[in-house]
Formats: sequence, structure tokens, C-alpha cells
Amino acid sequence: MSRTCNVVVVGVGGQGVLGTARLLGLAATAAGLEIRVGQIYGLSQRGGSVEATVRIGPINTAFISENEADVVLGLEPLETERALPRMSTTTTVLVNATPIIPAGLALDRAEYPDLESTVEHIDGVAETVYLMDGNAMAQAEGDRRLLNVVMLGALDGIAVLPIPTDILASVVERHGPGCDPERRLRAFVRGREFGNEGRSAMARGHDDALPR
Repeated sequence: MSRTCNVVVVGVGGQGVLGTARLLGLAATAAGLEIRVGQIYGLSQRGGSVEATVRIGPINTAFISENEADVVLGLEPLETERALPRMSTTTTVLVNATPIIPAGLALDRAEYPDLESTVEHIDGVAETVYLMDGNAMAQAEGDRRLLNVVMLGALDGIAVLPIPTDILASVVERHGPGCDPERRLRAFVRGREFGNEGRSAMARGHDDALPR
């Protein structure tokens, strides 16, 4: 690779943010690519914000500066919006549509922002925004832990990662969450088909959110 692909993964504790970064790291290594992974644990043990950075290419640090993300993978909508400073007019964002209400927000009885306004804020900064119900797709495979597998498949379908599909799929099948490799692979393929559909719709000039 002659350039670096900067990926920011965000969500809350328990969604698999760090596991997602690990899978990307394993796949990039298997593909013979240079890789740097950084992790910010935050309040992961209490369902708080969690962020991981993945830099694929010729780089010496895992740190991603403001406006430097090429890809933002958001496992939770509000956490994705909080990553706005990392985005720019060249960033591709994939957002999971299912919110997780932070404990602090519930205790304060504050309202969780509606999904439409959250996506609008992100769309006002990023180049392309894709929205998917990753939780429903993971649950359709019988295991909610497969959320990050489904979304990695969608990223692959959107074609924003420099990792070959067969290598990423193999790593997910062998090292992903859950105990059933075949189910992991099906979840990845389901997500990839969804990403392909969204990319095709974008190419035809349709709405910038993936169909739900």
C-alpha cells in the first residue's frame, strides 16, 4: 500500500469495539499489510464509550488526528456522532441504527437524540453515510454478539477496506465472537450483501442511507 487507511471504531462497552479492531488487525496482518491498532477503553466495563483506532499502511503510530479518519465504524449512533471531530468530507461512515441509552442519560432523565437528527449531523460532515440495523441482522443469525461481524461484512461490501474479502472472511470465521464458525461466516456474508446493495444504490444516485 502506498497510502494509509485510517479506521475509527466506536461504540459502548460490550458491543465488541475492541474485538472489531482485533479482527481488522489479524486480517491486515494475514494480508501482509502494515497495521497499527490503538485502543481507548473508556468506561467499557460499565457500558461507557469505547474507541479503537486501526491504521492500515505505512505508518508508525496508531493515533488518528482530527479530520483524519477515512472510515468510521459506529456500533452505536450517539457514539458515532461523538466521533465527528475525526471525520471530514472524505470520510465514509457506517452506523448501526440501534441505540443504547447511556446510564447517565437515563438517570438524568434526559432524552436520547432521535436517530434522524443524529444521522443528519454526521452527514453534514462526512462524505458518505450508510445506516444499517446491524442488531437485527445479527439476531437473525441467532446471536446478537455477531453485530461487529455483520458490520465488518458491510464495510467489506462497501469496499472501503484494503483487505481482500477472502482473508477478512477467513479471519472472522476463525476468530470472531460466538462459538459457531459457520454462523459467523453467514453473518459476514449477510452484512457484505447489505453493503454491496448500499454501494450500488449510492452509485445510482439514490439516498445516502442504506435501506433498513
